[in-house]
Amino acid sequence: MDSERIKDIKIVMHDKHESVGKLIGDEYYIPYSLLEKGYLTVKQFIAKENVLKIDITKTRLFEMLKYDHRGNYLHYDKNRVENWNVTFDTNGIPQTVYPFGTHYNPTTIGFYGLQHYSLYLSNKDEESKKKFLKIANWFLLNQDKSGGWPYKFDFHYYPKRMKKIKGPWYSAIGMGAALSVLSRATYLTNDKKYLVSALKAKRIFETPSSANGILAKFEGKYSFYEECPTNPPSYILNGFMYSLIGLYDLYKSSLDRAVLKLYQNGITTLKRMLPLYDLGNRTAYDLTHYTTDGGYPNVAKWGYHITHIYQLNALNSIENDQKMAETLTRWKDYLFGEFQYA
Repeated sequence: MDSERIKDIKIVMHDKHESVGKLIGDEYYIPYSLLEKGYLTVKQFIAKENVLKIDITKTRLFEMLKYDHRGNYLHYDKNRVENWNVTFDTNGIPQTVYPFGTHYNPTTIGFYGLQHYSLYLSNKDEESKKKFLKIANWFLLNQDKSGGWPYKFDFHYYPKRMKKIKGPWYSAIGMGAALSVLSRATYLTNDKKYLVSALKAKRIFETPSSANGILAKFEGKYSFYEECPTNPPSYILNGFMYSLIGLYDLYKSSLDRAVLKLYQNGITTLKRMLPLYDLGNRTAYDLTHYTTDGGYPNVAKWGYHITHIYQLNALNSIENDQKMAETLTRWKDYLFGEFQYA
């Protein structure tokens, strides 16, 4: 190429990032470090192939599975709770380490159990089975008189927008994880004691969050199960969908009509509210920008966006709903920079 057609140029991105690039003929060449700053991309250089790959996130989707209430839980055989910020008690139960102390978190405990259940299905390792049943038995022993598994510590979800939640309190995500564990324990052992325990949890789903339950009402009529029972409701999406999966698992295990109704009410709500979480290029983590004077969406990190995809895929593999399917396609496309515009 004629060297006279190559020259250095100053590049300014968003009026705040500057660098030096090249103009070669009619084409502009921009340093990747500038793109990385301006568009928050990630890179991977494959030396043996001499290829630079640029993406929005390093995280990749696994195969989209049809959900089975007795099967692998949302690819949790790939999960590793051991690598989270946890410690284990003398019985092998994980405890979450917070800045304010170390506590039993029903969600973390449930996910640890579901991880080992999924591992057992894939490798038939008896140690994974033992760890799963140890978790299932923890839920049996730690269920309170109201039928739930409370968080026994105060928690401040989104301090700039919400008041502190006083313990003890229940969470839809913890309840959903518990139901999924107990339902699978029933299947694995054929012991109905796990099912008896799980069915006692119905009342927590039926009790308003203002009365120490997890039920909020969107638009005054749509049932939403709250991950964090805040006032006003925060409407956290991933916690809600985890609870729907737990209710589905329990219904399939018990055929209890009241559980089915709780699940169906939640699905009706999900279909109504899904568009509110769709930001056109990613999903919102919650709706606190709507329920408070926050003013701007709490945009989900890419890891949570991908969690939303797995959850919605699982639920739509049950529901086979066209609008849910269209939403799922959009949310997957966002991972590849395919945004929605008017």
